Amino acid sequence: MRAILNFLSEDEVERIHEASLRILKETGVKIQSEKVRRLLAENGAEVNDTIVKIPNSLIEEAIKRAPEGITLGARDPNCDLKIPSNDFPFLATSGFSPFVDDFETGERRKSTSSDLKDFAIVGDYLDTLDYFWPIVIPDDIPPALQELHSLAIALRNNRKHIQCSCVTEKTAQWQIRLASAIVGGEEELRKRPIISTIHCPVAPLTFEKDSSEAMVTLARAGIPTAPMTMVLATTTAPATMAGTLAVANAEELASLVIVECANLGAPMIYTSEAAPANMKTGEINYKAPEYPLLCAGAAQMARFYKLPSLVADVSLEEVASDLPSFERNVLRVAMGLMNCTDLSAWLGSRDLALSASLDQVILDCEACEHARAYLRRFEINDDTLAFDIIHKVGPGGHFLDKKHTIEHFRREIWSRELSDTFILDPATKGSFLERARAKVKEILSTHTAPPIKEDVHKEMEQILRDAEKDIVGDS
Repeated sequence: MRAILNFLSEDEVERIHEASLRILKETGVKIQSEKVRRLLAENGAEVNDTIVKIPNSLIEEAIKRAPEGITLGARDPNCDLKIPSNDFPFLATSGFSPFVDDFETGERRKSTSSDLKDFAIVGDYLDTLDYFWPIVIPDDIPPALQELHSLAIALRNNRKHIQCSCVTEKTAQWQIRLASAIVGGEEELRKRPIISTIHCPVAPLTFEKDSSEAMVTLARAGIPTAPMTMVLATTTAPATMAGTLAVANAEELASLVIVECANLGAPMIYTSEAAPANMKTGEINYKAPEYPLLCAGAAQMARFYKLPSLVADVSLEEVASDLPSFERNVLRVAMGLMNCTDLSAWLGSRDLALSASLDQVILDCEACEHARAYLRRFEINDDTLAFDIIHKVGPGGHFLDKKHTIEHFRREIWSRELSDTFILDPATKGSFLERARAKVKEILSTHTAPPIKEDVHKEMEQILRDAEKDIVGDS
């Protein structure tokens, strides 16, 4: 037994699939890279200027070739993740905000390399965080080098799997070299990729030149790619839930075709942030009731294709002021993660991911630990059905003093209270926010990730210098 939020019936999953196939075959996608258009044409797609129409046979072959399971390696092999996840989704920070809410002053300012280092250290410390997405932009680095330096900062200060963004082919090539330096070469990286990459199609149904070429380069190196559809109902997708899912799914299937044409058997993670737009502002609306339902639908489509998924971004973005508000956050996390996605990356986000905060990371992790109460697995077998003990106790009896109860209650019955803490220090006084800030200070003053070997560190420094000449030199 396991709590699962399903939004679509089996027939509705099939209808979304068929609608997406029709979109790709009859409408097509706009691909702004000549390299990628040529790659798809060589594999049977119909190309007319920048519009590429993809036949069903090519999509079916891509689905068949894509691996059902992926190992997301880590600098520390003990932190490797195998997806699909059998239980609780693997959790990460949100990704690449341009601002940070300073945890000491509360001031919002542009984020720096030092901020990203602090987030990486806190992420390394927290067992709740299974992998790390560079959560803020190092604004003190030239824009063309920010994604590469973000990866370097994360690798130095966090031993877990790193998921990063990548929007150019050159950045992809240098990210591969950086990660290869850690594991001992590109072949070792292919066997156990310690990085994966986020890419965003431009909704609706458009693939930018640089981002799509980066995706091809990474797929050829065996790096798991996570193309994140970000369609918004009423703006870049139809106003209907069905239409939004059909467009989102079409973008994912088109991404899969690109990845598999680049490298048969390349790993891809079905990734969706499909959402409704806020009809007053046009922004993404994480708080809308439709958002977790769209996540649930996307998770079902990923399971239909037997692809690992990253679709449940809960995005609390709220600081609990008291126990009732903390409980609301816990319940929102539980509902979001009942989609049974494999990965979920949202912790630490504020203001629609425009900013991020270290104390928010702590509070989000605390809520996630309490949400596990709703997402545990329960076995059904002869022992747990307990017919013999039910028969023995009979009508009007009780089970409290029975051996069966003693053997099972610790595993089956959640005994923690909301006031109990997993991460916050129970001895620390003050509000949730004050306690979270105290925990951040404690972590940053006492914790460091295991260091990278000196020769590897020097190699990474040389790679960054060479990359700067290559990328900035001709910009």
